[in-house]
Amino acid sequence: MRDGHPWVFENSIREVNRQGIAGDVAVLFDRKNRFLAVGLFDPESPIRVRILSAESPAKIGVELFRTRLSEALELRRPLVDDPETTGLRILSGEGDRMPGLVLDQYGDGLVLKCYTPAWLPWLDELREAIGDRLPSRVLAYLPSRGVSSSAATPDPLRSPALLAGPPLDDGLEFLEGGLRYRAHPFVGHKTGFYLDQRENRARVRELARGQRVLNVFSYTGGFSLAAAAGGAPRVLSTDLSEPALREAERHFELNAGIEAVRSSAHESRTGDAFEVMEALDTAGDRFGMVVVDPPSFAREKGQEAGALRAYGKLTQLALKLLEPGGILVQASCTARIDAETFFLSVLNTARSADRSLEVLAQTGHPLDHPVRHPEGEYLKCLFGRVPTAS
Repeated sequence: MRDGHPWVFENSIREVNRQGIAGDVAVLFDRKNRFLAVGLFDPESPIRVRILSAESPAKIGVELFRTRLSEALELRRPLVDDPETTGLRILSGEGDRMPGLVLDQYGDGLVLKCYTPAWLPWLDELREAIGDRLPSRVLAYLPSRGVSSSAATPDPLRSPALLAGPPLDDGLEFLEGGLRYRAHPFVGHKTGFYLDQRENRARVRELARGQRVLNVFSYTGGFSLAAAAGGAPRVLSTDLSEPALREAERHFELNAGIEAVRSSAHESRTGDAFEVMEALDTAGDRFGMVVVDPPSFAREKGQEAGALRAYGKLTQLALKLLEPGGILVQASCTARIDAETFFLSVLNTARSADRSLEVLAQTGHPLDHPVRHPEGEYLKCLFGRVPTAS
């Protein structure tokens, strides 16, 4: 904690002066009764205290929340000032010293997501601070699964809710690199979109010209649209969710005014990623670029080995589908597997398949997803080119 770690676990606490409830202010002292930190208490979680201020005391409330928002906005200044990009993460939990809390901006709307009931008693103060620093037309609230099921969560806050603004029937429209996207906070993953892949989508856009592109685990087609905008003549999106693929088609429709998008032939295919890739290989389909961005395969301790096997299988299938000189884009959002292990897994699998990759880039977290502790470093992505002859 003295090194800035944002969590205090239950087994690290020697003594408490009274029983607390979720959201109580917790002040921590060391063995010599010296001040250590102040944070929010959660009696149900193994993470018993989430630190908001260390080393020096601070009053938890509107002023502190305003300060944290101001700091976060200044860190993101290049994104905040970019008129071509209006979708970004404003508060990234632990990375912005607001642990267990996320605030995403989608155009003129904001989505607030709580990952601990400790934040719920502070919602009014949060709304005030947000309104002062970042006025918006819409403010939506999302509880994580843990918050929804917690006994400490009041009934009205167990479900997603619109705290301000009109109904979100058509989602929240926003820009990313001039492309139009829509987020659906109440039905989508995360807060409605994968904002953390923005920079990787931009790189796909740069590399996709003239390539036939396969986007695996495509969700609502973020990488697919980026590839089309970059000049990919054909794009195939595949996902297990048919509604997500319909939204991918709508993203193409939203951007039909862009010549490259309008000229790109976009096809969707619903199904299990492994099965679809095997079927494509059997049919002899080949691509100039394959994007593989799966969900987390290791959410709990002990699942790491299985996750690495799954990544290896995906790498093998993707390599089979790539033309000579084609580009593999493979990502991982599994925090339990570090970047070095993931990158080596992909590269070693390619080497074993006699398709050693020329590494074009190895990327991590974007500007609006800062990392302050090891457990927060989850995103990594490898861009690699297969040999021109194999």
